[in-house]
Amino acid sequence: MWEHPSHKKNQKLKEKYKDLYPQVESLVNEWDPVGLIEGGAPKDEYDCISVQLIELLVQGKSSIEIYEFVMRELEEHFELGIKSIGEEFKEKYIQKQINFSDKISAWYLENKQ
Repeated sequence: MWEHPSHKKNQKLKEKYKDLYPQVESLVNEWDPVGLIEGGAPKDEYDCISVQLIELLVQGKSSIEIYEFVMRELEEHFELGIKSIGEEFKEKYIQKQINFSDKISAWYLENKQ
C-alpha cells in the first residue's frame, strides 16, 4: 500500500509531542478547515497540519505566524487557498482562519508547561 512520504515524519513528531498531540488534534478537528471530519474522515486526517502546528507553537511563533502557516497549508496541501474562495465568502474564510490561529495560540500559551 502506498504511503505519503510525510507519514513517517508525522509519526515521529506525534511520538515526540505525545502529550500535546491529542489536544492539538482535537482543536484542529473542531476547526475542520476543509470539512473532512464532518464528512466522516478519520480523526488523524489533519496530521499534516497538527504536527506542524505543534512545532510552530513550541518555537514560540505568534498567532500571525500561525495564521500565515494555516493559509499556506490550506493553499498548498488542500488546494483551498483564498483564490479558490468566492468573493462573497472570502471575508468569512479569512476570519475563520484568524479565529483558529488566535484560539490555538492562546490555548498553547495557557497550557504550556
